[in-house]
Amino acid sequence: MFSLLVSLTTNFDNVCVDPEIIQSLKDIVFFPLKYPAVFKTGVLARESIGGVLLYGPPGTGKTMVCRALARESGVRMLQVRPSDVMNMWVGESEKLAQNVFNLAYRLAPCIILFDEIDSIFRSRTSDDRHHTKNTVSGRAMDGLQSAQKNRDAGVVVVGATNRPFDLDEAVLRRLPTRLLVKLPDETRRKEILQVHLQGEAFPDVQLDEIARRTNGYSGSDLKSQDVSSYGGQILISIKL
Repeated sequence: MFSLLVSLTTNFDNVCVDPEIIQSLKDIVFFPLKYPAVFKTGVLARESIGGVLLYGPPGTGKTMVCRALARESGVRMLQVRPSDVMNMWVGESEKLAQNVFNLAYRLAPCIILFDEIDSIFRSRTSDDRHHTKNTVSGRAMDGLQSAQKNRDAGVVVVGATNRPFDLDEAVLRRLPTRLLVKLPDETRRKEILQVHLQGEAFPDVQLDEIARRTNGYSGSDLKSQDVSSYGGQILISIKL
């Protein structure tokens, strides 16, 4: 079953992504959740966004930034993976997806994170079986279609994917704000290494050099793989 995250420990200080991504999420999600009364009437009510799509390579911090957003906003978060809602029996996937929104309304204010959203709401083709199409186009879409209802209830939908072009067009229209979470540059890579090595004493480790030589590494790569030999020169071999 999907995960209900209430005691979140990740904050914006732990997330090393482009500061513009964090600022955009604050403007679109944080302030409406933190100060809902201000967004109930007038221009702010009409222009508020019902959904956000975070896309980019795997391991770049899309899930982490969403967790930080929930903690900083002081709200609950539902993290939904494809295995949580996809079911082999006809109609069951549709019911499970709808139940996510029903629970979110009861827990509101709440953020729903659809991890790997392309696997849940993938683009439909003429070769799809009838029940597969229903998973996308039936009651499972009601929560995304009800943008005004979600805003009034204090529910925000965030989708995360590394395959945005596989998403159904109807879903893309309901996630109007799309933010690219790119692979970290050298500055971000050093920040990521500093976060993972916080509290450790490595006087001989040159983080600037490691950050420079790990071009193309994601944050997940830096955390879970051996940072060892680059250009024939061994700098460090360590499991973070």
